[in-house]
Amino acid sequence: MSALDEVRAMMIFARVVDEGGFSAAARKMGLSRAAISHQIRQLETRLGVPLLRRSTRSFSLTDAGARYYDSCRTISLEAEAARKRVEELRDDPVGKISLTCSVHLGTLRIVPILDRFRQTYPGVSIDVHLSDEVVDLIGRGIDIAVRSGPLKNSELKNFKLYQTHRIIAASESYVSTFGLPESRDDLSEHEWVMYSRVPETLTLQCADGTRNIRVSGSVRVDNATARLQFLRGGHGLAVVPLCDVQQEIDNGDLIRVLPDCKLPDLEIYAVYPGGVTRSAKVQSLLDYMRREMREIDISRNGQVQGDSHIDHS
Repeated sequence: MSALDEVRAMMIFARVVDEGGFSAAARKMGLSRAAISHQIRQLETRLGVPLLRRSTRSFSLTDAGARYYDSCRTISLEAEAARKRVEELRDDPVGKISLTCSVHLGTLRIVPILDRFRQTYPGVSIDVHLSDEVVDLIGRGIDIAVRSGPLKNSELKNFKLYQTHRIIAASESYVSTFGLPESRDDLSEHEWVMYSRVPETLTLQCADGTRNIRVSGSVRVDNATARLQFLRGGHGLAVVPLCDVQQEIDNGDLIRVLPDCKLPDLEIYAVYPGGVTRSAKVQSLLDYMRREMREIDISRNGQVQGDSHIDHS
């Protein structure tokens, strides 16, 4: 094994550990599982120590593997950083962009936008991570996260992609069975589809002021797509972004509950490590996403004044 082959095998080893398995690493790197396994075995032979304890479905690091991983991870991150520094010198968007967002938002909005973006900029490759967990951007080497609300981390920058109203909605079938709440006080008497990212106590502003209403339900989910499916199925009321259900409300499939009352708006942000917007590819994607979301952004439709500044530091 040459020195160059060893460095490549070290990067493969780091990816296997990061992705939690040979198959996942193979998919990310565009290699076969057999090729990944062969590289790790060659690396262990060269070092003279086992790096992994293998079983049928999983693996664990040996003591030597855990120590060796730190060096391999450093090399992998440095190589990625070097590539990005060179790409920043180019004026045209080219190279790889890694992006993470929630499963629901990604499927509904971000992936279709990325599809159109790549039609415009075919020189850019996209690595998309759909997850409802908050991902460590810097630790994972990810360029952009799309999340609700800015992340409270001084190492990260953010700007608002769009802002939309949150509303309370019910399906036609639920209303036909249980009726519509006539006031805020009625809300706590109804079944709710509970979502982990929405508090059980809702802050609702109506004509007679702002009050907190506690709600509960027999269905609880941690995914916005699942929340929408249970809402459509008539399992209870739910708090949802208006832009996600506007067509269903217009069609009468969903009904807006207490339309004269107001919940805090939902703000969707692009979050990114400082400095990445110096890259033409990242800057182009951020600008593209915000243009594509213009129609659903109430902050640019005369209702709310939003901040459109992108921090280039």
